[in-house]
Amino acid sequence: MKKNVLIIYAPYGSGHKSVANNIADYFLKKDTFNVKVLDVAKYANFIGKASIKGFDFIINHRSNHLFSFIYDIANNKIASFNQISLVKKCFDNAKIKEEIVNFNPDITISTHFFGGNIISYYNKLGLTNSKIITVITDYATHSYWQKYHKTQEAFIVANDIVKNAMVKKGIDENKIYPVGIPFDVKDIDNLMPKEEMYKKCNLDKNLKTYLFYGGGSHGMIKNFDYLKALIKKKYPINIIFVSGKNKKLETKCKNYVNENNIKNVKVVGFVKVYDYLNISDVVITKPGGATITECMYMKVPMILIPGNGGPEKYNARFIAKKKYGVVSKTVLGLCRNVGKTVKNEHLISHWKANLEKEEPKNATKKIYDLCVKLSK
Repeated sequence: MKKNVLIIYAPYGSGHKSVANNIADYFLKKDTFNVKVLDVAKYANFIGKASIKGFDFIINHRSNHLFSFIYDIANNKIASFNQISLVKKCFDNAKIKEEIVNFNPDITISTHFFGGNIISYYNKLGLTNSKIITVITDYATHSYWQKYHKTQEAFIVANDIVKNAMVKKGIDENKIYPVGIPFDVKDIDNLMPKEEMYKKCNLDKNLKTYLFYGGGSHGMIKNFDYLKALIKKKYPINIIFVSGKNKKLETKCKNYVNENNIKNVKVVGFVKVYDYLNISDVVITKPGGATITECMYMKVPMILIPGNGGPEKYNARFIAKKKYGVVSKTVLGLCRNVGKTVKNEHLISHWKANLEKEEPKNATKKIYDLCVKLSK
């Protein structure tokens, strides 16, 4: 008889959802478990909905310093003391309780700490008896992720740096698996040939190509300013700007490119991004955990622009420390860093050489193997 695996997330940023869906896709193909994906936002109480809208407001208005302040001030035992109470007020209600209890998960994989907290609470009440695996989706940990570590079977983390930080905070090292952050690898084996991609994008294959992630769940109109500033520099490079699902941003960028007859810039919407990564020499992006994991896997160096603050601040520090790229704090900083790579091609080669040393971790398969082990 198949065991039940619940994959639960909260939509505070796109990374938690994408990681949850990537894990679910892999598990469904294996057909070993009954799998259910649950977004806690669909069952949020008034306070929960307000917290999600508040997060979206902060991110959409680039209040990354405010988010970082809140994130850092909450990173201690005192601030996380009433965490279960917070989760109950935000998400615990009859609908989500019925959904989870009826599914009766044997194992829960949580890609946001709220999910693990809910199951820990229901386990305590005797409503469920689920083993909990928490997937930390950034290159740093936080007290909210590890508050109830004694009630959880495993933590999936990006690397040994995060593991060691958690061990120092008193978490059992045998529970921590530094296997990487799961991401969608299914399209990597089916890449479009590079020559076809250059033709599709109508770009000069003799120029360096810079892939600019401008979209995501919170595609920023602010990123238009970054793109416009780069275009005005007239660097001899190709730029592919990905606006994701943000149609307003896509239209704004396309209009500017067309009106100014810019030939070396291609603006696209929601696309199969690995084909574009495959022809890119550098990625310009905010430092989301899932995004930088994809770039690291594809061995593409990064020029990072300001993100959401909070954990992304630590993701950026990780990339800079490992010399996989460089951090830009302003529009002028981005232009300056791109200019450096144009003048000094060895800079890109140096970053790429460092990335080549990074071994693929195959995180999703290892999470699956762990679930098989825990289900016996």
